[in-house]
Amino acid sequence: MASTSQIVDAFVTRLRGILPQLSVEHYAGAPAEYRLEHPQGALLLSYRGSQFAAPRDTAGFGQQRTLQLELTLLLRRANAQFNDMEALDAARRACLGFAAPDCRAAWLSSETFLGFSDGIARYAISLAADTWQVAEAAIGHEPVLTAVTNEEQP
Repeated sequence: MASTSQIVDAFVTRLRGILPQLSVEHYAGAPAEYRLEHPQGALLLSYRGSQFAAPRDTAGFGQQRTLQLELTLLLRRANAQFNDMEALDAARRACLGFAAPDCRAAWLSSETFLGFSDGIARYAISLAADTWQVAEAAIGHEPVLTAVTNEEQP
């Protein structure tokens, strides 16, 4: 199973390829604290947690996990190479339907205008993707192969 870091990194790589005009990075801090230095703007991807479904098997070895992710776009208005709507459209297109490693296709859940100050427009897009959380197997307790035959067993 892919780790949370591998999943987030896959989204960052995809977003960088689709929005080369912006600085795209994984950012774990509060977006309001981010120091924007890029002349056009930035797209920050944040992991916001997960929700878990009840285990489907009686042993509890696996659970469906819904990862909650958020994109924060910080877009400079002065000398902008493309407008806010183009950036939002590109970010949505990059994420909707994208299947990160060991995940189902991502879906969008909300989009919000966070405000405008100091020449920077701020937007947030929330998205989610389903994966599985699987229990680690105890080493040394696996069934042992003791015989191999070419006959089918009922």
